Amino acid sequence: MCEVPPIVIERQRITKPGQLGIGYTPDDGLGLWLPREYVVRDCIIDLSALPLEELDEAAAVTWGASATFERCVIRGAGKLFLCGSGDPDKREIEQSRRVKLRECILEGFGRRGPEVQAGMRVMLEYCLIRNWGEPSRFDVRSFAGWAHSGGRIDAIGCVWWQDAFWRPLGLFWRDLVGHIGQAWNDEGWRGLLRPSIYLPGVCRGLLAGPGGEAYAWRCWRNHWWIALPWRHTTAMMPKDEALELVAGLEDIAESLEKSIDENGPKNDRIFATQSIEIEKAA
Repeated sequence: MCEVPPIVIERQRITKPGQLGIGYTPDDGLGLWLPREYVVRDCIIDLSALPLEELDEAAAVTWGASATFERCVIRGAGKLFLCGSGDPDKREIEQSRRVKLRECILEGFGRRGPEVQAGMRVMLEYCLIRNWGEPSRFDVRSFAGWAHSGGRIDAIGCVWWQDAFWRPLGLFWRDLVGHIGQAWNDEGWRGLLRPSIYLPGVCRGLLAGPGGEAYAWRCWRNHWWIALPWRHTTAMMPKDEALELVAGLEDIAESLEKSIDENGPKNDRIFATQSIEIEKAA
């Protein structure tokens, strides 16, 4: 039997939900939901110009999809990147599906950078995760990477970066209450015994919740107060190497900004398979 080729999405600038049309979730910038393999490369997903009530996720990989993101910039959503829907009836098909992000920038968002659940596996390789908990993108709580409910995140050679610690006092309290409420919903009173529950969202770089796993392999953070999984973190990457990685990723982002038109040409390789795949998924 012939191997089914991946659906390839490349050199797209996505600035609003549903922009790619049929075959993608209408409320997300880029929602991948068909039980297929996707390759997303050299794209910008920037929803920062939209009010939060007009969008859901910037990117989502759910319902049995797997994906590889290469050299992409994803920014500007309250909820940035979700892997695994959490829907009970989709648990079996989402279990062990994989997502890889390589040489990507995730920045200027509220939470989910990424959030992984439902038994999915995410690999972050040489990525920059920057300025989560952005006040203008805050909804109910803030964090960068979070694995729970069977999800796992492995970060290799990545950098977590915050420009500042301070957040408005009202937002700080809303964030704390949001995390306490989530802990109570997940585990009841036992959840309130987890010390990490009381971390400010601005500090939450990469953590695991109930049933989740998170690992950081030779990564770096620009402040000591950015939390990484303390039992599963190897020796830090040298600072000069980390800054070189950040500079290289910013060069990639600048090149993409200059070379991708606002309403760039549609990618025929995206749309040619959509009607067939949707019929199969129906």
